[in-house]
Amino acid sequence: MSRTSRRAISSIIATILFLFGSSLIQAQSSLSNNNWQLVWSDEFNGPTGSLPDSTKWTYDTGGGGWGNNEEEVYCAAGSNASPCNTATPNAALDGNGNLVISAYNNGGTWTSARMKTEGVQNFQYGRIEARMKLPMGAGIWPAFWLLGSNINTSNWPLCGEMDIMEWVPQYHASKTSSTIHGPFSGGFGVGSSFIFPNNGTVSDFHTYGIIWSPNQAQFYRDDPSNVYFTIQNTSDIPGDWVFNHPFFIIMNLAMGGYFPGYTDPTTPNPAVTTVDYVRVYRAAHTPVAGPTAINSGGASAGSFFADTNFNGGTAISTNAAIDTSLIPAPVPPQAVYQAARQGESQYTINNLVPYAPYNVQLQFAETQFSQPGDRVFNVTINGQTVLNRFDILAAAGGRNKAVEGNFKANADQYGNIVVHLTPRMSNPPLISGLGVTQTVDNEPTSGPVLIDAGGGDVDSFIADTDYAGGNQASSFASVDTSRISAPVPPQAVFQSERWAPSTYTIGGFTPGSSHTVTLYFNEIYWTQPGQREFNVLINGNQVLTNFDIVGMTGAQNRAIEEQFPATANSSGQIVIHFAIGAADQPKVGGIAVN
Repeated sequence: MSRTSRRAISSIIATILFLFGSSLIQAQSSLSNNNWQLVWSDEFNGPTGSLPDSTKWTYDTGGGGWGNNEEEVYCAAGSNASPCNTATPNAALDGNGNLVISAYNNGGTWTSARMKTEGVQNFQYGRIEARMKLPMGAGIWPAFWLLGSNINTSNWPLCGEMDIMEWVPQYHASKTSSTIHGPFSGGFGVGSSFIFPNNGTVSDFHTYGIIWSPNQAQFYRDDPSNVYFTIQNTSDIPGDWVFNHPFFIIMNLAMGGYFPGYTDPTTPNPAVTTVDYVRVYRAAHTPVAGPTAINSGGASAGSFFADTNFNGGTAISTNAAIDTSLIPAPVPPQAVYQAARQGESQYTINNLVPYAPYNVQLQFAETQFSQPGDRVFNVTINGQTVLNRFDILAAAGGRNKAVEGNFKANADQYGNIVVHLTPRMSNPPLISGLGVTQTVDNEPTSGPVLIDAGGGDVDSFIADTDYAGGNQASSFASVDTSRISAPVPPQAVFQSERWAPSTYTIGGFTPGSSHTVTLYFNEIYWTQPGQREFNVLINGNQVLTNFDIVGMTGAQNRAIEEQFPATANSSGQIVIHFAIGAADQPKVGGIAVN
């Protein structure tokens, strides 16, 4: 179910796979975890006819077939714009603790609802579930799913999609499916189906859920300890894993289309999906990928994850109110300062762009000692000392008073930022929270522009910037740069890349000025000619057609460069667009504009 379509015709093939056999990936038991903490939910408690909570839900609206020639027009809750009608509400509470999503046929036109948390709440990892009962009938297609929050920049399927539950009439009364979609599959998907035992049907209440962790997704029905389908970032998929970043939740009820087929006089009117609740849990200490914010020693609080990614130390807490008057907005929740990790400890934030610059924010509050000098310690980031003989009490000016430190740091060659706290006296170090965020655009304002596409600062090349679309990937394999003219960029430029359709808009030039654009390429994925062929345009002029890196170099990990004259446009920009050609996705390792 793409942002503007429901995977169009290609999704038909995905679903047909479930009708005739499930995935080769077999069900397996979930790892037991009894430390799930509820971090977000909607229980749909409210008076009969009231609208869903607008602080939790937004809506996709409109018709047009959604790429699948569907019959419904999606309406926002409470909309009275034709064909939507408040007399036949498409999303409302029933007064009994349920949300009712209804599809109505009003004079030959179906209206329905497609609710989402986009714009108000994104999620990354955890256990996400909904308790629902579903309608059955010709043309009915209810779904509960997750879509990558980067949909507007990376587009579908590069943003990733995880379908927790789908039902279509071809499944009959007892079967539902779960599927993931990414650049490795598009509309085909990789998934499996589940049949309820003991004559259970989708018209009964069932819980549909996913246990999502770095490099893994596990799907279950009713019992999270009994996973029926697991997919991992291994040989389970034939390409890039795009599920280690934030996603948002969608619930919708589609009607008719090329697939699963059209409604007919037997289709119930209204067709009703009833939702008891939607809940999001996180497990204690589940590792998270960066950029991220972590509540050291504590539970999930606001945008801060429960304590994770640590080694060493002990969790402590207090109920005392913390003075946050020294903390600039946005101020973290009180809970971040009321918990802490005490003792020599180390936090490792991974899955960052190798060598790229980041902001590291450290949160502290002294909740135990009352005299300056009682607790003194050092803090290093990737081996560099950023706080020497740090005294929280002295810095904050009092007990139970928060203070923060902000530092610039580059991720290491593996995409890690490591924060290490070590004692300088007998009393142990302490940290209340930490956050790692990306820096802003760091393009130079004069002179040549050298960009490490998909990578970080290295020598004269700046971290990836000025792009729209695409995804980052990297490799640590040695690259043959013998074909590159002097000065040869560092290996890291060729070991990182931005792949998939993308556009670099590099500005600050004099309109009409002449420049030379050098594009650096290296194939880190494919090994044979013809497996990747793509196009490149500079200011609208196509300069490369079905460019084949391996076809040009003869091997994987053998770099090549291409140079072109370019004239800055009327806005003083050089616009470089990487587009799909005859095979697979476009890519670039580095860009130089002289």
